[in-house]
Formats: sequence, C-alpha cells, structure tokens
Amino acid sequence: MDPLEIVSHLSYVLLISASFVRTILPLRILAVGSGLASIVYGIGISDRPGILWESAFVAVNAVQIGLLIRDRRRAILSEEESTLHKLMFPHLTVVDVHRLIRKASWLTSPPGDVLTTQGHAVTRIVLLTSGTCRVEIDGEVKAWCKTGDFVGEMAFGTGNPASATVVAVDETRYLMWRFEDLRALIDEHPEIRSAMQSVFSRNLIDKLARNGQSPGDHLDTASS
Repeated sequence: MDPLEIVSHLSYVLLISASFVRTILPLRILAVGSGLASIVYGIGISDRPGILWESAFVAVNAVQIGLLIRDRRRAILSEEESTLHKLMFPHLTVVDVHRLIRKASWLTSPPGDVLTTQGHAVTRIVLLTSGTCRVEIDGEVKAWCKTGDFVGEMAFGTGNPASATVVAVDETRYLMWRFEDLRALIDEHPEIRSAMQSVFSRNLIDKLARNGQSPGDHLDTASS
C-alpha cells in the first residue's frame, strides 16, 4: 500500500475514533492527530487549500488543548471538596467540579438558623455536607435533611415558593449556590447540567424513601 494512502486512512481512523470519545481532552488530541495526518497527506499530493485548512484546524485544537491543560492545573480541590467530588459528583471531571464549587459559597449555620421559610421565595440551593435540618410544614416536623441532601432544588426547577421551613438542628455546614449563578453555569456547561439533574433526582428519591413517601406524592417539602 502506498505510504500516502496509509496516512490518509490514519487521518480518518483518528477522526472516527474521536467521535467515540466522551471526554474533551482525548477527543481534541485525536483531532490534532487526524489533522496532522491530513497535512502530511496534503503535502504529498500538493493540496495547498487542504494544507491551509487542516493547519487551521490543528492550531485551533492545539490552543484548546493548552487551555484544558491550564484549567486542569488550576483545578485544585481541598480535601473537603475532593470528598464532595467522590460522593456527589463522581461522573464529573475535577475541572467541572472546580467550576461548580467556584460558583458556590461554603457556609456554616448555627442551630436554629432557617435555610428556607414556608411560603417565601427561594433564591438559593444548599447542599448539606454536615449536620442535620428539620423540615416543618405549618409548624409541624414532617421530615429531616442530612449530609448529602439538597435544600431548594425543587424551587430551582419550578420557581415556586418554599412549601416548608427548613431549620438547622445542630451546626450545619453546606455549599450554597444562588439560583442565577447556577443557571448561568449549567447553561454554559451541559455536562454539569446533566450531573446536577442526576444528583437532584437521586437525592429526591432517597429523601422520599426515608420519609415514607412515593415519588408520585412528593412535595417541595423534602427539599423546599
């Protein structure tokens, strides 16, 4: 087989392989490899327009690879954040978890602090990382939230006011996102949107199971 023909086949093999890769860095590396093979082929057949456009393709992907590597080096998680990554967002990359946490604030509430108030607008999502909260409806305790539970995710999706009051029982540490910040982030990064939707659903099912409800009976009370 002619060497140029082999190079041409290699270019297409790498390009097709890239379409099967889900993570962006390996995809771009394969794309660069495909582009370089195409440039070699173009030189062999004196295809100047092809060489020009493949060079531009390689350059763009090379820059993106550099940016991805830079982001990875900057994405350093604390021990607390690394634990959160493993427990709550195992399918996200470290870079995406870093993006997610950068949009949030770490807060600690003393016992008795109110996280949401029944009938009032909700403007933030809370992810409990330690402590316990009680969920009250009309002054009566209906459920409990613990480490790994969200507060406010239903209101985030529906825009409805809180149907329950959530109160810290003991010192409670949590990660807090303001609605507008989280919406902007998930609009820009679909993979983070998918991960958040998955953990919201999983956590809702867990809370309903703990509190003896079925998914069809759920209220905003499990998370307000």
